Amino acid sequence: MLWTYFELWKSEPVLRRILAVSLLADIAFGALIPFVNFYLSDELKAPPHVTGLAFAGYLAVEALFKAPFGALSDRWGRKAVMLLGLAITVFSTILLGSVRNHHAVMLLFPVAGIGFAAFFPTIAAFVADYSPEEHRGGMISILNLSYLSGFGISAVVGFLLHHHAGTYTHAFFVTAALLTIAGILVLALLPSSKSQRTNEPKPDRRRLSLKPRLVRLPALSRPVFVLAVIFAVSQFAASMQVPVIVPYAKQVLRLTDLELGLGIGIAAGGLALLAVPIGRISDDIGHENSLRIALLGAAVALLSFPFAKSIFFVAGLGVLIGLAWLLAFPAALALASEVVSEQERGAAVGLIYGGQGLGAIVGAPFGGIIADLVIKFSSSKALGLKVPFIIGASSLVMAFLLTFWLSYELSSRPVEEERE
Repeated sequence: MLWTYFELWKSEPVLRRILAVSLLADIAFGALIPFVNFYLSDELKAPPHVTGLAFAGYLAVEALFKAPFGALSDRWGRKAVMLLGLAITVFSTILLGSVRNHHAVMLLFPVAGIGFAAFFPTIAAFVADYSPEEHRGGMISILNLSYLSGFGISAVVGFLLHHHAGTYTHAFFVTAALLTIAGILVLALLPSSKSQRTNEPKPDRRRLSLKPRLVRLPALSRPVFVLAVIFAVSQFAASMQVPVIVPYAKQVLRLTDLELGLGIGIAAGGLALLAVPIGRISDDIGHENSLRIALLGAAVALLSFPFAKSIFFVAGLGVLIGLAWLLAFPAALALASEVVSEQERGAAVGLIYGGQGLGAIVGAPFGGIIADLVIKFSSSKALGLKVPFIIGASSLVMAFLLTFWLSYELSSRPVEEERE
């Protein structure tokens, strides 16, 4: 495992810089999301509907803006759009730490989402630009490594700040500082010239001119749309569990906060270490096969949750779902980047992220509504909390079946056709 990392850092120096930028952004992202919630509900005493609207707005702008910003990075360059996204988020987080009105926070939080919508798909496309096709899944996995590491670090730092200061406002200023440092690193360390990227055949500019439209037609091809749908359905299945996973763990499995916290922390750390090796596996066994294995494995794990009786079984299922994500995410982005040319890659990656965001928007409220309805009509809280797992597993099976449609589209539309 360690040799995999050493080999990666030695052979691709630019990825070390991308990892540093991505890690700083992910620490900031991992702090902002939960602490906006705590700031609104605990400190500003905002009513639940205000918190709900704030997060609905955040998720909506993320889902809607990722594809346009990805396409914009194809035109302006990755570096420019990444800097734009970081600047928007720095500005909005400074304002978030300065206001004490919950309605102002409700409006500013989605503005931060616009910045993240510009940054994350663009850095993913940037990694794909500098990755050789045969190792692209492994290279893209550094984003999983930074996400999991950042999530663990931000939670610890954020809670320590709150413990000593008694307010969540400091988390916003630390977030702004981290993103500012990330922007300086982008400006100083990351190349901006397209000529420095990996050499790939260029599309016929007479046939694919950028002027008539923002997103080129090949970036909106059927395989990319199918991948976006697969990710939308998968994220729908995952987000359905958001309203029920904590009540299920506490009320049905009788787990304590300490057990939950330790389990999440250990799982996140272990998965972070496995991120790149598992991404390399997706290169070895094929990206389509990786996507199928991941979706089927996650479906089996999610279907098994209602039958779990011990913390060890729950932890094992959680790790299995995490491994499935580590396998599916780089495989899907690598596939998207292979279908289109470099000049359309940002738009394609943005569509995948956008599909994921739409699935999250629909899945979270749907899971809560289904759980409430089942509890109401069956008078069984345990049953109501279990049903979203079953529906989520069924959704993942549907996503698994969609991969065969993806294979058909890929086989009937060779990559070479877009690169003549």
